[in-house]
Amino acid sequence: MTKPSTFLSILWRLVISVIVPLAVFTQIETIAASAEPVPNNSATTQSKKVVARIWHGTTPTSKADEYYTYLVEAGIKKIESIPGNLGTQVLRRTNGNNTEFTVISYWESRDAIRKFAGNDIEKVRPLPRDNEYLINPETTVKHFDVIIDDRK
Repeated sequence: MTKPSTFLSILWRLVISVIVPLAVFTQIETIAASAEPVPNNSATTQSKKVVARIWHGTTPTSKADEYYTYLVEAGIKKIESIPGNLGTQVLRRTNGNNTEFTVISYWESRDAIRKFAGNDIEKVRPLPRDNEYLINPETTVKHFDVIIDDRK
């Protein structure tokens, strides 16, 4: 006859090795089945296609405030005035002696970005004084289709 503690040990291993993975798989499958693609790249709070252009740069923390002011005046205001631009976000993160900036600009289409950036939309279009501020300036930007924008 099997001892109760041995039986419980076998039962517990069965639960851990078979039942828990099945339960997790079932949840993942349910989530995947309920996550339908968003037609026409619509975001929840928007009814039109949106492309996000993301640029990143790092500056010495000692110059971060000055660079931010310059970035807004020389870059953000210009970007926001271009037809097809849907707005911008500037993110800032300080890590010791370095401060990172990420600029996300939103566009109606890649064609609208081309009007601002030229045919090679992946190429950074630096601001005139970026070399005074930026550490190892990046040479490319990334573009993403916004498939959901559920900010409150």
